Amino acid sequence: MGLTHDYMTSLNPNSPEENGVHAALGRTATTECAHAVHFYEDDALFLDSLSHFIGGALGAGGACVVVVGQPHRDGLAHRLAALGIDLTLTAAQDRYIALDAGETLARFMVDGLPDEQRFFSTVEPAFDRARAAFIRHGQPVAPGSEAASVVAFGEMVAQLFRSGNIEGAVHLEQLWNELARRQAFSLRCAYPMHLFATEEQAEQFRRICAEHTHVIPAESYTSLENDSDRWRMISSLQRKASNLHSALELRRRETDSRLRVEEKLRRAEEFSRAILESTADCVMVLSIDGLLRYINTPGCRAMEIADPSSVLDRDWVEIWSVEDRPRIRAALEEAASGKIGSFQADCPTFHGDPRSWDVRITAYPDAAGNIDSLIAVSRDVTALRQAQTAAIHAEKLSTAGRMAATIAHEINNPLEAVTNFIYLAQIDKRIPEDVRHQLEAADRELTRIAHIARQTLGFYRSTSTNRWLTVADLIGDALMVYERRLRNKELNVEISVPRDLQVYGRDGEVRQVLLNLTANAIDACAQGGRIWIRAQRSRKWTNGLGEGVRFTIADNGSGMSPETQRRVFAPFFTTKADVGTGIGLWVTKCLVEQRGGAIRFRSRQGAGTVMSFFLPSPRPAATLSAA
Repeated sequence: MGLTHDYMTSLNPNSPEENGVHAALGRTATTECAHAVHFYEDDALFLDSLSHFIGGALGAGGACVVVVGQPHRDGLAHRLAALGIDLTLTAAQDRYIALDAGETLARFMVDGLPDEQRFFSTVEPAFDRARAAFIRHGQPVAPGSEAASVVAFGEMVAQLFRSGNIEGAVHLEQLWNELARRQAFSLRCAYPMHLFATEEQAEQFRRICAEHTHVIPAESYTSLENDSDRWRMISSLQRKASNLHSALELRRRETDSRLRVEEKLRRAEEFSRAILESTADCVMVLSIDGLLRYINTPGCRAMEIADPSSVLDRDWVEIWSVEDRPRIRAALEEAASGKIGSFQADCPTFHGDPRSWDVRITAYPDAAGNIDSLIAVSRDVTALRQAQTAAIHAEKLSTAGRMAATIAHEINNPLEAVTNFIYLAQIDKRIPEDVRHQLEAADRELTRIAHIARQTLGFYRSTSTNRWLTVADLIGDALMVYERRLRNKELNVEISVPRDLQVYGRDGEVRQVLLNLTANAIDACAQGGRIWIRAQRSRKWTNGLGEGVRFTIADNGSGMSPETQRRVFAPFFTTKADVGTGIGLWVTKCLVEQRGGAIRFRSRQGAGTVMSFFLPSPRPAATLSAA
């Protein structure tokens, strides 16, 4: 709009352009074949101006050709009748020829552009008729002024421009110019000003103006009669343009400020999203009544949720176990009151893996300060809970070991007394022979009890010192502990251990590893099964370096399922729910790896299991020479 006004108000009232305005108002034309363009803002004022233009020509005995749409054709006819023009008579005389703009366009448009030959064959006959009618009915005119006696108005260019066909409108303007040169008539076309409202349309505005000899500005300017009023109007328009420019500049600044604020908000949102996506916690947004509205991506991974939409709008409390739900609802109510709700509970993932969670729930108020949402942050504390449980079990085992050692120590005194009594009975020559044999059997059993007691005491006392241990003795002691279980299940045990094979380590730890693996092999075997125990010098199989001893304990028992194999060394995982604690193999693995060793296994359901562990140990000779 600012450019349009600048273009219009730069016209000099005494210039040829202003003379064109006078010609458009019915005054005597000074330029032949004038082609004026009228930019208008108001339909009513535009039709008033157009009716004066056409009425002036008809009233002077001239002829007119108009190519308009139905609304403007009706409005123009009404105003011409008000000016005293008998359109029925002038139309019958061919001095007023009205063509429909849409129908006329359709006759000569080809592929979106006006065809020159079709244009002339469609439009030029109307001007031939109008000129012939003027010659028949008009007054004689001086040479050179004939163009003012035939006038035309067309809005086909405006229809093309309004539909977005800019090139078609410009080309049609050029064809009108050519027709005006061939027929010598005065032509006016018009465009609504709103078609050039944006800065991007400035170049289009210039192109349209360049195709015309005269530019007629808005109606309020052209209706003024003297130069003084027109100059005042121009000054007023310039002031309005300046105000508009200031308003646009203010709007631009406001827009820039809003864009900067939006950019800051966008960055803040991206930062918040990055925090939510990078945290290891499960962050959820709940409605005030506990429905799940949002869960972050790490939370989906932690809960093993493939599709987040599958859990949205669900009651969050129903995800937890039935016994924990009262505590969780109480925590939600506490958070809804503005406090911090918290609890710890177990909740498996959507794939069924057990998880322990520490949860904090806080209120999230809206802009008015009303609490309409809750934020629940759940942290996976499974490993911490397992470590705590392991520590408790270790303390229990340590307590049990101390108690066992105490009991073994206290048993030694009465055992020694009973052994002495049996010895005294055995040397008495008065006892029968059969009683002597029974006393010898009792002495052997008491000797075994004493050995077991010393072993139990040794498990507790020998864990702090490394020494050379005879492997055959370690295995023999382990089998003696489980002698009764082996005999009850009628198990055959095959041992392959060099008698001089030794391992360097802590007696109690190595015994505990052997006892755990032997007990598992016994449990896995069926009645009459078989167990193989082997030990030999070897190298660590993970890297082929480092000498040591490799122990192998195999059975032909039930074997392990793939699921059991996957979790066999997990703490507190057991297939013996009634009697197992689930820490035997976990402790075994920890003891072996703490010594720098390694453990592995092979198993197949129905075929048995082979457990192997390696303990690094130099050869005894090397150790002695180093000392």
